[in-house]
Parts: sequence; C-alpha cells; structure tokens
Amino acid sequence: MYRLLIVDDEMIIANGIKSSVEWGELGIVSVTAVYNLRQAKAAFEKQPIDIMITDIEMPNGDGFELFEWVREFHPQTECIFLTCHADFQYAKKAIQMGSLEYLLKPVPAEELTSVVMKATGKIGRKRESLSISEAYKHYHKLWEMHQPLFIERFWLDVLHQSIPSRLDSMMEVIRKRNIPYTGSMQFRPVLIHIQYWQKELTAREEKLMEYALRNVLDELLIQCGSTTQVVQVKEGLLVIRAIEDLSAEDSEEARKTLQQQCEALVECCNRYFYCHLSCYIGKTVPIQEMLKTFQALAAFHKNNVNLINRVVFVEECSKKQCKAQLPLLHVWSEMLKNGDKDRLFSETRQFLDAWKHDEGLDAGRLQQFYKQFIQMILYTLQQRGLRADEIYPEHLSPERTLSATRTVLDLENWVREVLEQAIVHIHRLESNETVVSRIKRYIALNIDQELSRQYIADHVGLSPDYIVKLFKKETGLSISDYIIQERMNRAKDFLLKTELPISSIALAVGFSNFAYFSTIFKKSLSMTPQDFRKNRDNIAHKGISKSE
Repeated sequence: MYRLLIVDDEMIIANGIKSSVEWGELGIVSVTAVYNLRQAKAAFEKQPIDIMITDIEMPNGDGFELFEWVREFHPQTECIFLTCHADFQYAKKAIQMGSLEYLLKPVPAEELTSVVMKATGKIGRKRESLSISEAYKHYHKLWEMHQPLFIERFWLDVLHQSIPSRLDSMMEVIRKRNIPYTGSMQFRPVLIHIQYWQKELTAREEKLMEYALRNVLDELLIQCGSTTQVVQVKEGLLVIRAIEDLSAEDSEEARKTLQQQCEALVECCNRYFYCHLSCYIGKTVPIQEMLKTFQALAAFHKNNVNLINRVVFVEECSKKQCKAQLPLLHVWSEMLKNGDKDRLFSETRQFLDAWKHDEGLDAGRLQQFYKQFIQMILYTLQQRGLRADEIYPEHLSPERTLSATRTVLDLENWVREVLEQAIVHIHRLESNETVVSRIKRYIALNIDQELSRQYIADHVGLSPDYIVKLFKKETGLSISDYIIQERMNRAKDFLLKTELPISSIALAVGFSNFAYFSTIFKKSLSMTPQDFRKNRDNIAHKGISKSE
C-alpha cells in the first residue's frame, strides 16, 4: 500500500490530478492534495509519504526547495516534478539525476499512471529487498548521500567564521561531524562566478539554470573523488578540492588537468546555459589558511573587469599591473558638442576595446573613468543649455552606476547609451532653434565669461557682421546692449536673493573691473549696486505688487 502527496499552488490543477486517475487500482490508499510548501511539510508530519508529485514554480518557495527538504528529512519518498517549461531540456536532464521523473503540464492521465506505477514498482522492490543486512547498507548509503551536506555546512561555517581558522578548532569539528579530512591534507579552492546571462531570463528561469549548472559542475569537476566539495557562496560556487598528495597536485600535469576541467565547464555554460563565467583558481594551502585564500579569490573577483569566460590562476594574475590610461575627455566633449557622432563612437569604441585586452585593469580604474566621463557629459550638456536629470532618468541612478562599472563590456554599453541620448537631445535642440535663440542661449550660459562678437559668431558658425545685423533686426537691440541687459538682470537677481559680496557678483556676471560694473549698473538702473541692495525689500515688494 502506498500514500501519495500532490503539491501545486493552483487548486484546480491539484484537484484535477487527484481525480484523473483510479488510484486504488495502483495500490494507492491515501491521496492528499496541498497548495504550498507549508502544507506539504505538515502532510509529511501527519503520515509517511511514499510518492510526491510537486509543481516547480510556486509562490513562497518552489518545488526545488521542497525537494531538498524531503531528501534531507524523508529520503525514502520518491519525487515526480511538474512544470510548464518545455524548452529547458537540459534542466530536465539535470533534475532527473535526483528525482524519479519530470513531467510537463498538462499531464495526460495515461502518462501519469505509467509514472506512478514506475514509482510504486521501485518502492515495492525496495521493500522486498530490505533484509537486516540490506537495511544497514541502505542507511549507510543514505549517510554517504547526505555527507556532502555536512561537509558544505562545515565550509560555510569556516567562511562565515563560525569556526575559528585554527587547526585544533577545525579538526575538533571535523572529528565530531565525521568529515573525512585529516590534519595533513591541503586544499585548493576554485571560485566560479556567473558574470552575465546571454539571454533575458526571469528569476525562476535563472534558478532552473543555476540548478542545472550545479549538476553539470558535479559531472565535470567532482570526478576527482569524494573529497571534492561544492559550496554555494555569495560570489557564486566554490569548489574545494582536498589534496592528500601535494607533490602530485603541484605538478604541471595536475595543473593542466584542472585548467582543462574548468575550461570545459566554461564552454558547456556558453553553449547550453546561455551564461558567461569566470573561474578563479586559488593556491593549495593547509585547512587553516582556507578562509584567507577564499577572501583573496573574492577580492580578485570584485576587481575583475575583463577576464570573462577565462580560467585564472589568481596568484599569477594578481601580480599584473594596470597599464590603462584615461582618455582625453575634452576632445570627446568637443565631438559631442559639434554632433560628430561617427567619430565620437569610433573613438570611444577603440578606446574601450583596448581596455578589454588589459589584464591588469581593475574596478578602481573603471570607476575613475566613470566619474570623469559623467563630469564631461554634465559640462557639455550644460554648455548646450540641457539638463542631465531630464535626459537621464535612469542612467545616473546608483544602481545603474554599480552595473555600469562591473566590467568593461558593461561600461561600453552604458557609454554608448549615454552618448546616444545626449546626441539625440542636442540635435533636437539645434533643429528647433533659430540663430538668435542660439545666440541668446550661448550668452546666458557664458554670462560670466568674455563675450566678443567673434566668440559668438564661432559658436553659431556665421560671420560676426552677419549675426550683428540679424540680431538687431529681430530683437531691436545690438548684441552688446543685449549682453549688458542680461548681465544687469543677473546682477539684480544676485543682489535681491543672495548675500554675496558685490565684488563677487560683478565677477559672476562678467565684470573683472568692479568700478566699471558699478558705473554700468548705475547707468542702467539709476542707482548704485549698494543702494539697490539697501532698498531690495521695497524693490521686491514692488515687483510682487506689479506681478499681482
């Protein structure tokens, strides 16, 4: 007799499976349908479960988590997975390594019946063969199967510093947990990090892929024996190889074999899992030095901006110096202002392509480039009278900053997007502006600078004589009178709204000679700057009354 548990967050599907088969004919005496992980675990507490049919994708925890829990606490239960993802054949194969079967929704009743019969047959054979000696072997095998979980927990405790990195303390824990390590063993860590996914995946699809990837890792890297352990860490997957013969491990042949295994993993992930990796190989050390060695790998990973789809012996690469120089950003600024798109994109692409081949390049240099590039963009846009916060609602956010400086490839994509947006807005502004509007905007942006006819003419690309006549015709003012008018208006604002010294205000509106500023101010407003400031309350009140 067998007991069956159905787990699916969609009640209609769970009850549909429950009613789709004549379970009694298959020897099933109890069929329970539940709709989340909490209810599933409660069902195991009420009675033994022989067969579990579970959906993978559920809220508040998925089928993989339930599967791991069942394996740990109820290893006798046979598990059958359900999912809607027909495209992930590689994930299907990986999951089948640990479960009885993998079915795609909707499941035909005949197929479900066949799979459940397969499960009952397997369970029946187990029951028949469990004599006293076989029972001993069975439970010993279960212990061996769960031993990697104990070893992984040990290493997590070491990395989180719950276990002190002292040989005596570590060996005491090893003896208590019956872990097959000795004090004379050496260990070599390999950190594997997924740099990015080649195609857009949902969070659940990523989890499927990572689950399958770990199974592939077991196949490719754990061929070295039972003393090789995979540990899930924040930075990725940490493979820890226990070495008994140090002379053999340090040989050129062993090093080449390890590199080939890692390269095979990289190639497999590129081809089948749409992801790109970095593999960081640490040096072989005693067990008490593993924490320090792992921290060196993690620090190298944090600084790695170029070595993608590469296998890296970290101790050797750490000695390489960064040769990358920062670009001449003022040249890029001029290209951007002048709308020289093709040349600008060519320059940036060539520059960042060169950076991709610098193995000494680190995250610090990328962040330095990012800051200077942002300053160049902000200055250039300001010169054109544009506001960066309106053009870049997302590109300048803290989250985007972190992602943009993660690798040279990320930086290149971000730079291209920022430049494209800037060019579009500059072109749009220029196409909608008249010559006089461009002159006025140039004057407003450079009010504190020397403003000669020649400078203004160079900016708009016309002759000085032509712009003087054109400006006078359209505004009724000469360019010099308009400049004085704008400077006086700006000076009035400073005097009314700030406590800046009058000499500083003079400089801020383009007068290096304070006496000349006072003369022009009095001529324009019939009072000195000092008198204007003394009477600013009355002046401000008159301005408000007039506007009302």
